[in-house]
Amino acid sequence: MAAKLNLNHNQEIAVNHTDGPMMVLAGPGSGKTAVITARASELIHTHGVEPRRILVITYSKAAATEMQRRFIALEAGMSRRGQATHKVSDNTDSAHSTSKYQAYEGDTPLATSIHPEDEGEATLPSSPIFGTFHSVFYRMLRQSKRYEGNTEWGQLFHEGERRMVVRRILSEMEYAPDGDFLSAVLSEMSLIKNELYDLTRYQSTTIGEDDFRRLFLMYESHKAEKNKIDFDDMLTLTYTMLKDDAAMLARWQRVFKYIMIDEFQDINRAQYETIKLMAAPANNLFIVGDDDQSIYRFRGSRPEFLLNFPQDYKATRRVTLDINYRSTNQIINYANGIIVENQLRYDKEIKGTGRDGKKPLILVYEDQNQEADNIAQRIREMWKKGVDLDNIAVIYRLNLQARAFADAFMSANIPFRNRDETPVLYDHWIAADFFAYLRVAIRLYKKQKTGYDTDAERIINKPYRYIGKAFMQGMKKTNSDLFRAYRRDPILHTASKTKIEELKADLLAVAKRDSASAIKYIRQVMGYDNHISDHCAYRKIKSTGLFEIADELQEAAKGFLDLELFLAHGRASIAAAKDPDANHGPCCSLTTLHSAKGLEYDSVFIAGVVEDVIPYVRSKTDADIEEERRLLYVGVTRARHELYISTIKTRYDKKVEPSRFLGFNRGV
Repeated sequence: MAAKLNLNHNQEIAVNHTDGPMMVLAGPGSGKTAVITARASELIHTHGVEPRRILVITYSKAAATEMQRRFIALEAGMSRRGQATHKVSDNTDSAHSTSKYQAYEGDTPLATSIHPEDEGEATLPSSPIFGTFHSVFYRMLRQSKRYEGNTEWGQLFHEGERRMVVRRILSEMEYAPDGDFLSAVLSEMSLIKNELYDLTRYQSTTIGEDDFRRLFLMYESHKAEKNKIDFDDMLTLTYTMLKDDAAMLARWQRVFKYIMIDEFQDINRAQYETIKLMAAPANNLFIVGDDDQSIYRFRGSRPEFLLNFPQDYKATRRVTLDINYRSTNQIINYANGIIVENQLRYDKEIKGTGRDGKKPLILVYEDQNQEADNIAQRIREMWKKGVDLDNIAVIYRLNLQARAFADAFMSANIPFRNRDETPVLYDHWIAADFFAYLRVAIRLYKKQKTGYDTDAERIINKPYRYIGKAFMQGMKKTNSDLFRAYRRDPILHTASKTKIEELKADLLAVAKRDSASAIKYIRQVMGYDNHISDHCAYRKIKSTGLFEIADELQEAAKGFLDLELFLAHGRASIAAAKDPDANHGPCCSLTTLHSAKGLEYDSVFIAGVVEDVIPYVRSKTDADIEEERRLLYVGVTRARHELYISTIKTRYDKKVEPSRFLGFNRGV
């Protein structure tokens, strides 16, 4: 089969492996999907393995679907050439050609077709099973619970519902569950399950330990009341079921004789421990991964599982897919120069196919706004010359970096798509506070008559000015303008009236400034930064992320001298992000390095490659630094033909240094 599929030597070794553990180290663009699908076909046609005994696991529904599609195409081609021992379909060109081989995602046969009988044997469709860990484990749980007679168990608690419930609990605990903070808390909750941690011994890095445990238990109680499970439960419950029930484990070991796992570098402990149980005792475990692309440590994934695989399975065979068919030699060589600095890795040298290409280009700008504007102009010129925007990506380390590019692309009328489902910067509660300050300042300066002003209510005690609720409720009840009625209010103390007079004077000063200096004045003179610090201290959370939000908003304001134009821009950005009909045609991709994994583009711009961004400021340990270096390696290897890496001299008005990972001596 190998010659007919045009496999290279190392790919052929992997495809022809039959029994026992096998580790395939697959570099970027090395054809790992072709290897996995070809090996499944080889097991079936050369070694007589029943298709239904083959389980193929990958990390996303899209990847599982694509792998299944490739397998079907391979089988159809073999059927046409008369190589297959059985047909895929009588008409391989029709929509029915997929009827024999099915992927197991969503409401699919695995949920209903596996039914233990005759001492645990299972009847399966005559097809390999392609799915994600979550989809396969969920169906195993559902089948096992159904076998136990509990047909109502295990309705799914979807991610949107999970976020809503955790947000509500955090609010009840007097936290401000904004997007980034909420995501960090949810990640920690997932980490407990993914790493099989003991909750009583876990030390939270987002909120106080007692609060975290209380939150976690309240959330678990809510799920139990609803008789639902979430995606993390799919992993831990499957592991517990197989670990504690020898008969159930034996059934599933008989069902799946050959297990293949894609993207093994992203596996977490719960997944790995479960797979080890399922693969025993034959250990026909075929893993494909790249330790140099392990970038999800915050989810519990880490390269040690791949690095230690030969110790866990002494009989492991190993082969490296070391030819990158995606990128030019110049890009491959630059990527090799980055990743070779890591110590915790398998030694390997990725090669190209002889296409030399352009050298990677490093671009240097003054700050992130100039960087975004100039990259936008470069992309606009490429677009004018006929380059497909779908083949261009701007990649960055932090979600916050998207703001400058979204602004620049909107100004340049370049269609773009943000691949990360993150809240718009201008929709953050800190932005709402700043905008409220600016609107009140404008109204005061223009002497506009208002009744009760909700913007004034929002800012009056940010920072705390000792203006009581009773006074504000009185203003609201009488629909009074705070800044006109406070002098004659009988219950307001003189000190409080003085505070309001100071606030009014400061707001008039804000109204006379440009947008960036107005926000700086709000933060430093009026004390808003103190409010952020007090907010974080009270809730026992780190302030770094919130100050970054404030810094980014101040940076965004630099493009607007007029306060009202900045406010209008904020409204437009929020509306554009919520428009479901926006940019359905060709679009330039904006994406973080984490979300870029698995994607590829003709031209790639990696932006803001400076110290404290990549590696990120919170990366302190050697393991943290190596993961940050892997992140840059992943970004670089997304590029097929052109690679641009940009660095800046100042960030938030402070001098910054180029990232230590850049390596100016690598011939860029």
